[in-house]
Amino acid sequence: MAKLAVLILLIAVATASAYSYRGDECEREVEQKMPMTSCMRWAESKMRSGPYRRRGGEEEEHLEECCSELRRVSSQCRCGAVKEMMMEMPQQVEMQRMMCSLPTMCRMSPCACPRFFD
Repeated sequence: MAKLAVLILLIAVATASAYSYRGDECEREVEQKMPMTSCMRWAESKMRSGPYRRRGGEEEEHLEECCSELRRVSSQCRCGAVKEMMMEMPQQVEMQRMMCSLPTMCRMSPCACPRFFD
């Protein structure tokens, strides 16, 4: 029984260490990739044009460049990069919402974004 408890404890410690390592790795990766200037330009051009207007040439170009920047971030760290961009624009709820939708617009897995805008 004691051996089983020790084994369970070792597995729990190993799992926690793996998650901590992944978090540290993502933090470093996101720091290296920031700022994602194309994504910020896309959000700014989108705000200028309005949310219901069709995408124009400049906006489309920024979105394509932004998607390329986002693809350079490993998939397990991508949502962290999106959240980091969202945090760079406090008080700008619409831009935060647009940033949260970026992975989906780039045909990537969506992110569960912080609830800054509730």
